[in-house]
Amino acid sequence: MEINKIKSIFSDDRGEIYDILSNPNIQHITIFTINKNSVRGKHFHKKDKQWIFVLKGQIKVKTKNLLEKNSKVEETVLNEKDMIFLPQYFYREVIGISNSECLFITSLPRNDGSHKKDTFAVDDIKSFELN
Repeated sequence: MEINKIKSIFSDDRGEIYDILSNPNIQHITIFTINKNSVRGKHFHKKDKQWIFVLKGQIKVKTKNLLEKNSKVEETVLNEKDMIFLPQYFYREVIGISNSECLFITSLPRNDGSHKKDTFAVDDIKSFELN
């Protein structure tokens, strides 16, 4: 997975401005926290595209492209102001390396509960195959 290191686009004595995303179809933004050694995710989506932006701390994201038969599980470490894009059919598992706070950005709405219909849990990614 490609890590996007988000850099300041403007800085002066008042502070800095960071552009995170521009023009993608965003339907929902939330903040999630993850404690050190905790695990979130362990699922994939068929329709939703998602981004994770690290506000504080450090996380590890395990991903696997489920559309490629021989793809391997990749591990990516994200630090403060790093962002990762998670396309459809990409397994994701987020592990807290430290107590962390992240923005979670989605292409589909989450406030009506319909995202649950597009969330497919995976117990063991090593043995999982897409049907």
